[in-house]
Amino acid sequence: MSVFNPQENYFALLAVPQAYELDISALTSSYRALQREAHPDRFASGSERDLRMAVQQSSFINEAYETLVSPTRRAAYLLKLAGVNSDMSSTTFQDPEFLMQQMQLREELSELQDAKDPEQALDVFYRDLDQAAKSQKEAFSQAYNQQQFDLALAAYAKLQFLEKLRSEAELKESELLDY
Repeated sequence: MSVFNPQENYFALLAVPQAYELDISALTSSYRALQREAHPDRFASGSERDLRMAVQQSSFINEAYETLVSPTRRAAYLLKLAGVNSDMSSTTFQDPEFLMQQMQLREELSELQDAKDPEQALDVFYRDLDQAAKSQKEAFSQAYNQQQFDLALAAYAKLQFLEKLRSEAELKESELLDY
């Protein structure tokens, strides 16, 4: 087993560039190769120490992958690496355009149950939500690349909000479509 360094940067561990824009297939290929090498099953007949190390390494690789594959978690991680605190627990938005967009999306979400065709209404809602998220991902990437971390942080906060809204929509979808 290779030397395990739990302080290693996730990007370096997974052999991908430290950037917001990632080749997800390259990330996934690297992840799978590392997991094949470190998977605890390979060390089941070895020493207890080797097995414990394999479990730790496999867990670290999983955490790195889950962080980098998620656009929102990847943004938070990049901000952390840049020394920017990304705790948004007390954030309020001052962007009137974003606030209007959120009000509109929340209204769309609340009206889904009354829609003539809930599945079509859900499709429209998800399309609008995906477009809003795409816009914030682009804003984050541009601001991060230009080291404008205050703007990157604002885009990250908006991404978090949109991710939360998606979770709420998925719950509503399961209620509406009786999954």
